[in-house]
Amino acid sequence: MLAILKNEFFHTFKSFKSVAIVLFFTLTSVVTASYLTNHPELLGNFDSQAAYTSSIKFLIFFFGFLFVFAVSHDIINREIDYQTIRLLVSKTSRFNIILGKFLGSFLFWIGAISISFLIVSLYARSWFLLDYLTVLTVLFFITCLNIFLSTWISRPSLTMFVGILLGILCPILGFWAAFSSNWYLLPFKYLLPYYYVVESNGYLVIPFVIGILFLAASYFMFNRRDL
Repeated sequence: MLAILKNEFFHTFKSFKSVAIVLFFTLTSVVTASYLTNHPELLGNFDSQAAYTSSIKFLIFFFGFLFVFAVSHDIINREIDYQTIRLLVSKTSRFNIILGKFLGSFLFWIGAISISFLIVSLYARSWFLLDYLTVLTVLFFITCLNIFLSTWISRPSLTMFVGILLGILCPILGFWAAFSSNWYLLPFKYLLPYYYVVESNGYLVIPFVIGILFLAASYFMFNRRDL
């Protein structure tokens, strides 16, 4: 499993899209934190914690699905498409393949977000733990969903299309459902992480649990597939 984890982690970092996203996060964090530090009057009575981390949260909440799908939409099905999956299955269990792929991908996002929060914390001289955990929870959910889609859909080109579509629709439907009482939005309200992010605190456990269920479903589908 460790070999798969390392391979996926470094494979993700080698991608131009991944490097561009990390640089974009870093630059956005530097610009936002620097500007707020040099213009403290802009904070006023506004919560300084929310102000310093607002750019990071905005990027993840509204573009997180697109970022994750753009980087690793084919995380599982590319192995099937290239037929390298047979080599992996011959060397380790299918459970280790799913877990290793997930951890390699998620660790990349932990690294990218940690760099951004570290920069903001150095400027603000404070560590924003709740915001950090909230962003990681959303990324955990999205990464698990990405594993599920790439396991369920066998064609990489199709997961790219579905990923773009979901990347646009999920934030819109998720935030709309979070602040709406319409019955037809209930599936989006309770399945997507946005309602739990709005409620915060203990509710953040729920997207984590849903993500675990996506991973479990991915394993069972992968385990039953004839390779």
